[in-house]
Amino acid sequence: MVPKHKVIIPRAGSGSDSFPHPILGKPFVVLPNSACTETYIVAGSYDSKVEAEHLSSYIQTRFFRFMVLLAKSTQDAYSKVYRFVPLQNFREPWTDDKLYKKYGLTKDKIAFIESMVRPMELNNE
Repeated sequence: MVPKHKVIIPRAGSGSDSFPHPILGKPFVVLPNSACTETYIVAGSYDSKVEAEHLSSYIQTRFFRFMVLLAKSTQDAYSKVYRFVPLQNFREPWTDDKLYKKYGLTKDKIAFIESMVRPMELNNE
């Protein structure tokens, strides 16, 4: 994993009970030959920086964070909170609109997700 591009996210969320929820901290892409402390979780590692950026953009979607919300009961984001998050092909970028269409979500379901999960400013660094 060390020689690859990695996407890391903070292990703990804000713990805020305000609506809509942020759910997770912002992910970011780190360069090959880097490491992180236990404050962060490595969400994925790739030979390609582009694939890492696509994973980062996926994590930032409301869809991804809503799926995490379904299993997350504390501010800690340990591995089991990701159990409902479907894997994607990271050779392509992901947006909420693309995910809503892929999974055939109705306007009511989309409205519910968007009422529960705060938007996250895209960050593809």
